[in-house]
Amino acid sequence: MEEADENLYAGLYFHQEMKLLGEKINIVDKKTTALFFVVLLSTFLLLFLYHKDVWRPIQYWLFLNGCILFVIPLLSLVFFSKKKNRVIQILAAALMVLIISFLFIVAAYSSLFAKMKQLSTLLPVSGSILIVTVLVLVLGKIDVREFGIRLGKVKFWIPVTIIFFACMIPIIYWVSTMPEFQKTYPMLPLAKKGIMGFVVAELSFGLFFIFWEYFFRGYMLFVLEKKTGFLIANLIQAMAFAFMHLGKPELEVYSSLVGGLIIGWLCYRSRSFLPAFLIHWGIQSTMDLFAVLH
Repeated sequence: MEEADENLYAGLYFHQEMKLLGEKINIVDKKTTALFFVVLLSTFLLLFLYHKDVWRPIQYWLFLNGCILFVIPLLSLVFFSKKKNRVIQILAAALMVLIISFLFIVAAYSSLFAKMKQLSTLLPVSGSILIVTVLVLVLGKIDVREFGIRLGKVKFWIPVTIIFFACMIPIIYWVSTMPEFQKTYPMLPLAKKGIMGFVVAELSFGLFFIFWEYFFRGYMLFVLEKKTGFLIANLIQAMAFAFMHLGKPELEVYSSLVGGLIIGWLCYRSRSFLPAFLIHWGIQSTMDLFAVLH
């Protein structure tokens, strides 16, 4: 009887401690639940569409990532704002659903996908989405600087970024000699087609990494940090970041988790996602360069 009472007391104590922990980091908050939903939705949507192989050609690949990793997260910020405006919230929700539905429809119909591959169609569609997104953010009174879209503490992160990247160069050269990396890089075949092809490929990756790094080290890190605290937010974004590397060389998958944690800390201290963007773009371009030269 005494043992049963002790077990009951221990169970109640554990439950209470977990409840207090959940309240402390706000994981029981409804908005945090919605945030996790947006994060998971964006991650799996990107994986699904990549699996459907609709990321070619380059211009549509950039459009796809821009919508999923940049526009949808920006629109979702309206829901987490303390400044209530139901009309703007409904508009943001409608736009998110419209964009997601449109991407699935394009993936399903080859004729529409062929049309979207053309710059004459893609540019006005992209421009319209961007203009409406900016309008919603302005009407919703969202200060995007709170989510890493700013220069931040440049005197801190510029020298740290330079030192970090310099230390990475010999490691990049070493792994670029491995057969599994030589098969993977350069990821865009265009990079192998002369100097101009290489420049276009790397500039394309530059735009891609703006979207990519904003999603992980801007949106996920800074929004989650406000709800869960830095340590948990950094771990979540690093795990999601590593998850997106599945299918690449095994060494890169593991190193992306460690690198994600380090770069997450750097961006948090810098109050900007720009260090992550520059580091990731620099690593990708250097890896491609070594792969082409080998």
